[in-house]
Amino acid sequence: MTAATLTDAKPGWTPARMGVFALLVLAALWLGWKAWDVNITMSCWKNEWPNLPVCGEINGRTPQERVARLQERLAANPGDSQALVELTELAHRPETAAGLDAPALLAAAGQAAPQDVTVLQLQANEALRAQRWPDALDKLTRLSQHHHNADATRVLAELVALAAQPPAQPSLQQALVDAVGADAGWLDRVLRAMPGAKLPLGSAMPLVALAAAKEPGLSAPLGLYVIRQLKTEGLWLEAHAIWLRLWKRSLGYLFNGDFEQNFVAGGFDWEVIERDPHRGGARIDLAGRRERGQVLRVAFTGRAMKTPLVRQHMMLPPGHYRFAGDFQSSDLRSNEGLSWVFSCAGGDRRELARTPALKTTGRTWQTTGVSLEVPAECGLGVALSLQTQAPYEARTGLRGEVLFDRFTLVQEAAPQGTSQP
Repeated sequence: MTAATLTDAKPGWTPARMGVFALLVLAALWLGWKAWDVNITMSCWKNEWPNLPVCGEINGRTPQERVARLQERLAANPGDSQALVELTELAHRPETAAGLDAPALLAAAGQAAPQDVTVLQLQANEALRAQRWPDALDKLTRLSQHHHNADATRVLAELVALAAQPPAQPSLQQALVDAVGADAGWLDRVLRAMPGAKLPLGSAMPLVALAAAKEPGLSAPLGLYVIRQLKTEGLWLEAHAIWLRLWKRSLGYLFNGDFEQNFVAGGFDWEVIERDPHRGGARIDLAGRRERGQVLRVAFTGRAMKTPLVRQHMMLPPGHYRFAGDFQSSDLRSNEGLSWVFSCAGGDRRELARTPALKTTGRTWQTTGVSLEVPAECGLGVALSLQTQAPYEARTGLRGEVLFDRFTLVQEAAPQGTSQP
């Protein structure tokens, strides 16, 4: 085989080929460097590596340099919404506002990035300063509901409380009503924020009533939260109105007196006070009995226990009432027994009445009851609670089991010789 044949079969690295290869390598290195440079620049713009030394040169080391860099970016790319938002934010700072048209920049940023958190905050601040309430509420509700912005939620809570205080502010009140009418979803976060901000939730009741009247109305978790808070504020009438809204039907003075449904925590249903049934002195639950359906069962373990054991808050207008209920216990070991006690739920929590001591009955069901007079000083809120007849037995503990069923509470005419409040 000749040399020419060998060359034809397996070409070698000619100078031309080597030059082309070198150019390709250089191009690849240049492209890689440019890609790295672009990535570094983009990362600095997004503040992903705030401590990277080169970012100080790219973004500017002083506020004034930062403004200049952002203006350069916008000159090169007018559609750079990120640079526009940052420049707008700097235009609203006293130390960098000189020479910048803050209103024009904010208007442009609102067009380029209408959902940006910074833009919404700046727009909300401007609207609040000018008391443009509908505009302010639009921005604040979007920040609170869609961005979960705690500051916006707090400001909304303050506006709700402010609208309920004298002197009347009809424009703010109407703006809040319109905002709830358009979309009541933002109200949830605001209502939950009010107690933490030490704002009375009762001041939001006009808006709550409006939201409750709309479809689908208040959710059960929100409604129960509102009820709990209103009860702590002593607003029993308002709390009970929400309770009726949740059930969408009329209810008696005493709720779930036959114990046929599971307890609804936080409303005007039975509350179990002992939270640790394994360590506490009383285990409380609903148990089935063939002849009665579900009954309330209280099993004592001999340990000390918190009192009251079970409680229900009720809204009772001033007047005369009669309570009755069945109980059964074949093995209750107690010196003084148990009592169902009525007391004011607020104020001085005065005791109004209590049943005779409940002790062992054998296997037969017995009926107990008591009459009571609810004074106007109770403020509509009354508590019915199960307690040990003697306080010391809550500390020493009881043993045995007691069942309760068929509780009723009805209003009666005042006994002769007394005046109805």
